[in-house]
Amino acid sequence: MDNENVKGCGCSDSSCEDDECGCECGCSDVEHEGLIVDLEDEDGNVVPCEIIDGFDYKDNEYAIVQNPENGSVYLFKVVGEGDEGELVIPEDDEFNEVSDYYNELCQSEESAESAESEESEEE
Repeated sequence: MDNENVKGCGCSDSSCEDDECGCECGCSDVEHEGLIVDLEDEDGNVVPCEIIDGFDYKDNEYAIVQNPENGSVYLFKVVGEGDEGELVIPEDDEFNEVSDYYNELCQSEESAESAESEESEEE
């Protein structure tokens, strides 16, 4: 997933000229679509789902994928690099550990955003 965000702004364009993101790609002028992966449901239907988040934990990369049809969210381990990367369902123990880590990560981000919001209201 980091390969999709080489410049830190969602692009890998070497002719970047955008001042906002600092890599001069012009990305703030264009709305980027999320990375879409095709998943198969229990009936064998292919459902295009968006990768809505990604994170590293214990030297592994994980992806959070959302089904647009019903809003379900799935956790996958990313195995491989770049176009060769594959989304794999973690084993139960790993899934539970990584889920707990991700939930803590989200809670700490929400707490930080809440504290920043309170500080700006006081000013």
